[in-house]
Amino acid sequence: MNWLVIYFFYIIIIIYLIYIIWLLNSFKYYSNDSLNYKPKVSVIVAARNEESNISKLLNSLLNQKYPEEKVEFIIVNDHSNDNTEKIIKDFIKKDNRIFLLRSEKIPNQISPKKWALQQGINKSKGEILVFTDADCIPGPKWLNRMVSFFNDLNTGMVLGPSPLGISKKFWSKVIYVDSIGLDSIMAASALRNMPLTASGRNMAIRKEVFNLINGYNSINKFISGDDDLIMHLIHNSDYKVLACCNKEAIVKSPAPRNFHSFIKQRLRFASKGKSYYELNFVKVGFKFSLILIYITNLVVLISQINYFTTLKIIWFIPFLIKLIIDLLFLKKYSKLLNIKLDNFIYLINSLWHPIYIVFFGLFGPFLKIDWKGRKSNPFA
Repeated sequence: MNWLVIYFFYIIIIIYLIYIIWLLNSFKYYSNDSLNYKPKVSVIVAARNEESNISKLLNSLLNQKYPEEKVEFIIVNDHSNDNTEKIIKDFIKKDNRIFLLRSEKIPNQISPKKWALQQGINKSKGEILVFTDADCIPGPKWLNRMVSFFNDLNTGMVLGPSPLGISKKFWSKVIYVDSIGLDSIMAASALRNMPLTASGRNMAIRKEVFNLINGYNSINKFISGDDDLIMHLIHNSDYKVLACCNKEAIVKSPAPRNFHSFIKQRLRFASKGKSYYELNFVKVGFKFSLILIYITNLVVLISQINYFTTLKIIWFIPFLIKLIIDLLFLKKYSKLLNIKLDNFIYLINSLWHPIYIVFFGLFGPFLKIDWKGRKSNPFA
């Protein structure tokens, strides 16, 4: 038994334990903002081949409890070849707050989704830009909750909860718990003024700030990044990135259909891994956190393998410590959001979570990413 390796593993786990406790304590500083603030809002959605989802989204948008005269819904058809556009046109006949744009020829050196979103932003009239995806379902008070934080003129961006998994199937439940983990890290890190992640399924940006950072100009080449890279740009400015941790702000979305879809999605999330360290607007705290989280999962994965092959308890303890502190962290966030966390599903998720974190973190930056039939070149 190599005791130097064991000492190193335990040092990493202790550092991770302190780090998560530091994040966990941030939740006690959270408070909801006033719902009296009602600026003009533009909801912008890029839709590509979403004929099976777009009706649900549009119905949920039209059911928003936000002043009708202060909101517009801009849907950009991102080169769909199904009935997405026809369905949108049918909704336009019912409500003149919906606007349809077509994403025209995509210029070189810009990702298709960012190009579609940029066209929606160019046409928008709102002071606040709110983003979600075409397969999402926000609750009726979503806009009220997300927009309320912009009452503070120093707020540049607000991040909202967007759990994946709507059905009661086992796979959907596993992905739901996994996405709650991501949401909890997003919220806690933003509360600590060190935002680590963002989701385009649920976020809002002050339009003035979006223009101040020159929008997507410096991040055009990335196939993703319309959420987290924009977050880093705003955080690097003089404006705040805040988190909304209210149940009424939740945006629901279906889980990836199967394991293959899940792999493609998470590889896309991980595709910018090495680029974070090349971008000068990404702060050191984020870079340290990314390394710590990756190494911790690597340590836990190796410890799991060693435990199952040797049955020595010393290899089980790193996994146990991470299991407990992560559970406490998720429980605290779930309580704040007033949602339930399935302990059994959490345990199942904890067993395989280190495997996919290590795998996707290692290979994501070097593989071609396929997103809705479009591929990226990781070495471009």
